[in-house]
Amino acid sequence: MSAAATEPLAGLRAGEALYVAETDDGVVCVRGVRYGERLDPSDRFSALGDPSPERPQAPATVFPQGPGSLDWLLGPALSRMPQSEDSFLLDIWAPEGAKDLPVLVFLPGGAFISGAGNVRWYDGARLAQEGGAVVVTVNYRLGALGLLDGAGGTADLGPRNLAAGDILQALTWIHRNIAAFGGNPSATTLAGHSAGAWYAYVLSFAEQARGLFSRTALFSLPWQPPLNAAEFDERSKIFAAALGAVDGVGDGSPESAATAGEILAAQAAVSKAYAGRGLGLMPAADGELVPSWAMDFEAAAAAMHVDALLLSSTDDEAAAFLYALPVQAVGPEQLAGFVGAHFEAAAEALSFIEERHPGATNHAKLVEAMSLHQFRLAATELAGQADRAGIPATLLRFSVRSRLDGAGAPHCFELPFLFGNRADWQDAPMLEGFPGDVFDSVSDRVRALLLGFVADGVARTPEGHAVPSFDPRSPALYAVTETGGEAAGVEPELRPRR
Repeated sequence: MSAAATEPLAGLRAGEALYVAETDDGVVCVRGVRYGERLDPSDRFSALGDPSPERPQAPATVFPQGPGSLDWLLGPALSRMPQSEDSFLLDIWAPEGAKDLPVLVFLPGGAFISGAGNVRWYDGARLAQEGGAVVVTVNYRLGALGLLDGAGGTADLGPRNLAAGDILQALTWIHRNIAAFGGNPSATTLAGHSAGAWYAYVLSFAEQARGLFSRTALFSLPWQPPLNAAEFDERSKIFAAALGAVDGVGDGSPESAATAGEILAAQAAVSKAYAGRGLGLMPAADGELVPSWAMDFEAAAAAMHVDALLLSSTDDEAAAFLYALPVQAVGPEQLAGFVGAHFEAAAEALSFIEERHPGATNHAKLVEAMSLHQFRLAATELAGQADRAGIPATLLRFSVRSRLDGAGAPHCFELPFLFGNRADWQDAPMLEGFPGDVFDSVSDRVRALLLGFVADGVARTPEGHAVPSFDPRSPALYAVTETGGEAAGVEPELRPRR
């Protein structure tokens, strides 16, 4: 949106709080809305309560985080934002005069340790303007500050999943207040990408979130079981040892005494300890918000309190994570080892990969294997279980390739198209050289699919045609390509190890 067209509004009242808003080309934007504050202001690990009406807004900041592992793909926008441990903020966009419009709440990703809803990448103005919807983006705590318990680096209290609690508080605030911004709280879609999709998925069957949203859109949901008690304890001890080695941090409760920078350095030690073995810091089963069976799709679908699902993945999700791995470092042994460890029928999976990528390097085949296991097959499995539970699920595939050599259609590549704001991604390497007219046509299609789902639970093409929901008896997906969209078959049942 053009800054020159922006005009301040006198104010917008929700409950006891008065919010400063701005309008631009028919869209009202309210930035830096506080959705919660710590019940104990002196405890960085405190749960949240309702925000004070005396402090309704704050300047844009993001939660403490190190450089994102995909900054090389996305660009520097996130790293340039100021950081604060008090970034319990959301941004709102709505058409002027909005009343009882459907609501889209978006949760950003970042491998549970980076990301922010208020980075310029997720400007919701175009979605609000074109979709007749109220769009909300949310920040939540990251890394050790959102995933460990603050009990002196031990697991004595067990995981508290503060980040998930932050999102729950944000959804509660939205449900209570969004009508004042023109939204219908009973017509809310919770959407998320990657780690944000993981949280949106878990909250879709969390009893504490029942009634706060009615449908869920999951972009690049990773198959990532929560940590068990032993795994959480091991990570907590590594973190505590790394933090205890920092000069000036006292004994007893080092997390409370440490600076944010020291916290980030200690959590980096956890990530390093698990390099090549998965994520260091991530949510753990807590018996409340995050159950141990979270990635049991049959159980999850049976417990869901939403009436529709949208599931989307890209063709080459894992290209983003394996890009820095030299092509020559992946031989047939490495490929066979990964497939054997992650697929019950390894020979069948290898055969499928060979057929899909004839003559490709083993590196490219490893990208395919990892994308299948972690993302694409998971989406299909969840869609099938949702159908059996009586929840219609729409399965999408983003099959548009970056012009960045070797990137394919990587993790995160659909995001600029989804928000339709290429100017806000002008320094993203993944978009370098991508034709403007192709971007516009692809973006039009992707936005239409999401906004149709937000409107009534049915993804629709720009022409208004409904995309059929997933049917396990005749499994198919809707693929978005550079030239349009089309129905396509799903991968065979390759029996990934779960």
